[in-house]
Amino acid sequence: MPTVYGIATSFEVTPVIGDAHFSLTENYAAVLSDDRTVRAAKNVGQYLLIWLPSMLVIVFAIALAMDARRTRFAALTRFVSYVPGAVTGAAAALLWLFMFSPAVSPVGTLLQPLTDDSGTIVRDSTMPLILSVMGIAAGAGGWIVLLYGALTDISKDVLEAAELDGARAWHVVWHIKLPMLRNYIGFIFIVSLANGFQVFVEPQVLGAGARGQIDSAWSLNQLVFSYATGESNYGRASALSVLLLLVTVTAAIVVIKKTRFHSKEAA
Repeated sequence: MPTVYGIATSFEVTPVIGDAHFSLTENYAAVLSDDRTVRAAKNVGQYLLIWLPSMLVIVFAIALAMDARRTRFAALTRFVSYVPGAVTGAAAALLWLFMFSPAVSPVGTLLQPLTDDSGTIVRDSTMPLILSVMGIAAGAGGWIVLLYGALTDISKDVLEAAELDGARAWHVVWHIKLPMLRNYIGFIFIVSLANGFQVFVEPQVLGAGARGQIDSAWSLNQLVFSYATGESNYGRASALSVLLLLVTVTAAIVVIKKTRFHSKEAA
């Protein structure tokens, strides 16, 4: 129902002067020609390009390392890797704002070379990297536990057969474990991509803490918020939301097809 309501609202044009009217394209054209949309899309794109590949590599590498060395501390290791994910949303943003403020951060000395003339690190150009660090810290733990569980479910007979055939550890990872985890990695990619496109709380809170350093419409969801609350233009807010939905669904379909997500052979 919210999706249907959003699509219907995206066709309602509410001009500053004059009566509201119906149009199939006016709100979409206005949103796509808005300079803020281009800037926000570029910001979110940079963030996704840094965050998604980095998180997938880190998650897969740590899960493989835990699977390769199963010790009596394995449960503790999984717990420790999951703990950072317990702090999310506005609380995580405030925590990281503290960590990335050289004047009060416990690692402030290490951050000094990265500061600008105003003595801050949090600014538009560094936001993709800062959000990537925050995203990995918050999200990696849960995915590590998921992949580790999937790795322990791989048949020992398959792994022993590969070992008898002379396969090295790298061959086992590349030709056995990675293909058998394809569905899990595809699922992580789809869910993370959807979350990445919706990034809102973190830049909003960081922007409030570092006034004048971050664009109030840094992300696409912030621009949707600006349309709806700052300009009372619910038509454009809905139009941009629908476009975000289309991009996310299209990307998910591509990933599902490329990874053969529903293939029984890949399960």
